[in-house]
Amino acid sequence: MRILHTADWHLGLRLYKKDLTQEHRLFFDWLINLIRERDIDVLLISGDIFDQGNPANEARVMYFSFLRDLIKYNCKVIITGGNHDSPGVLNAPKDILEMLNVHTIGNITEDISQMVIELHHNNQLIAVVCAIPFIREKDIYDFTIDEIFESKIEQVRAGIKNIYSSIGDLVKDNYNVPILAMGHLYAAGAELSDSERDIQVGNQSAINVEDFTDVFDYIALGHIHRPQFVAGQKHIRYSGSPIALSFSEKKDQKLVIELEINGTEIHQTNLEVPAFRKLNKFVGNLEAVKHELENYKSETLLPAYAEIEIIEETTSPALFSAVSRFVADFKSDQIELLHHRITNKNEVKSINQLTNASTTLDDLSPEMVLMDMMESGKFADAEKQMILQAFIHINEMDNEED
Repeated sequence: MRILHTADWHLGLRLYKKDLTQEHRLFFDWLINLIRERDIDVLLISGDIFDQGNPANEARVMYFSFLRDLIKYNCKVIITGGNHDSPGVLNAPKDILEMLNVHTIGNITEDISQMVIELHHNNQLIAVVCAIPFIREKDIYDFTIDEIFESKIEQVRAGIKNIYSSIGDLVKDNYNVPILAMGHLYAAGAELSDSERDIQVGNQSAINVEDFTDVFDYIALGHIHRPQFVAGQKHIRYSGSPIALSFSEKKDQKLVIELEINGTEIHQTNLEVPAFRKLNKFVGNLEAVKHELENYKSETLLPAYAEIEIIEETTSPALFSAVSRFVADFKSDQIELLHHRITNKNEVKSINQLTNASTTLDDLSPEMVLMDMMESGKFADAEKQMILQAFIHINEMDNEED
């Protein structure tokens, strides 16, 4: 049996107000051809199908069109909800989709056995999938109701651990085949990119590898957009997003992961997703950046997207005017400008000293800058966590108002 693990499609996402519809459609065409050519039996999608809880019609149409096009290839699909997904949106067509061999689990179910899906081939049970979606606050309370904790962080960790343990206990006594789990969460040690947001309680409630029950032979995770193993454990993996969702992912090689089950063995193969559009950043003085952009040749099917940072000795109204004119007048069928900023060398120097790296402020998330600033001050670890948690809470309130 062959299984594909993918996650974090984020249909409907906009990058600096540009939608990524073309990239998603090309990815879907590629994925369907891959499923056909490699004779894939099961597709696992570990959360964040959509970028918003109430996705735009175009995003919904892409989603259902993909599932429709997949029907002819007799591939079972298992979809779990992510933190960006609305359980109601995913679950609404659940009964109809199951008739088409598509299983959706938008939220934790009261009867956890409903999240256990058997995989058969030629009338033989080959494996079992524990399809666990993003775990919300009410789910955590349900699974820690008789326990007392000193902090919310401990309660979140215990709740997540209890959910995985409960489902693990359910399947380990009833099946003697490989057991796979799906999840949408932050595992300690995972490398983030700028496009992840709403990480639970500022990553403090990240679960550790030992919090996963050892019942699972493979854990197909979503939520983190860079493909990676978790804490060096080869059977616990983030597939990452199939397309770049932010400029911080411009150098990432995107993947889907093929699992081939042979008896009790699971063999993994990384399958590289083509880059349909390049994301590039150009840094330098105005003349240098102009030269690079005017001579840029795209290597991908779609024109590249670019962000630029103009760095000069000093900033002035004349410089701002010149950059604005250049950005407004720039036209190319090879590359499109999405974002620009102007800094002076003193600002670049200060942020590089702060981060001890050759990066600029625009390369860093606000949380990273805050943590670096606190590292340079005299803050106790407990104070750092309190400040970071307050910062993230305020940031989330601001995003909700927007």
